[in-house]
Amino acid sequence: MYLLTSGRAYDWHMAKTRWVLKCKDCRTECTFAEIPTEGTANYFFPKKPALPENGFTYTCPNCGHKNVYKRTDLIHQDDAIAPSPEAANCT
Repeated sequence: MYLLTSGRAYDWHMAKTRWVLKCKDCRTECTFAEIPTEGTANYFFPKKPALPENGFTYTCPNCGHKNVYKRTDLIHQDDAIAPSPEAANCT
């Protein structure tokens, strides 16, 4: 993507964004889903992934705490906020 300013084109890259979950016990983050970087709509208006209405059970790999997470528990995060060192994928 290019940004045109005063007749000059600048190479402009959007930060990588993702949906993360935080363990309700130890607050460790995990990446639930990466958000596609094509188009500004994905960056400014990302759509949350579809989840079962009653949520899903996830066991934290850090502390072993098991809890039910719903769509409202997903947090939008981009590269401006560095993931915690112990962050992993939620799979």
